[in-house]
Amino acid sequence: MISAVTVFCQYMMLAYTFSMPDFLETDGEGTEELRRTLSNNIRSFRKDLHLTQEQLAENADISLSYLADIEHCKTWISDRTLMRLAKALHRQPFELLVESGADSETTNIRAISDILHGEKKELIKTVSDICDRTIQKILKI
Repeated sequence: MISAVTVFCQYMMLAYTFSMPDFLETDGEGTEELRRTLSNNIRSFRKDLHLTQEQLAENADISLSYLADIEHCKTWISDRTLMRLAKALHRQPFELLVESGADSETTNIRAISDILHGEKKELIKTVSDICDRTIQKILKI
């Protein structure tokens, strides 16, 4: 019985480690700035390639209205949409999430890394605490 709980806990930690973090879909601290950076970069890279919104939406296999909402900072995107847009813009996904320019690029990468690390660390602690309590209950039985 203990091994089943342990396996479950390990699965939960691995599942979180390899998934897109939830903080990107919330209005947490720093998310609005990240969303604004994403929107500005998509618009700028699209214009650099002389693409219309319609063309980029078609190339990325998303709807025109969804692209317009992204470019106007009205919605966030999934990891799959980020990958599609990056490919359609001939960019790496991280390039859509960092401000242009050498100084701001390093700062933004560090900020994203700090947010990801903090979120993951907090979740691992929570899952670990739950596992510890569950194991203690099982041992008392």
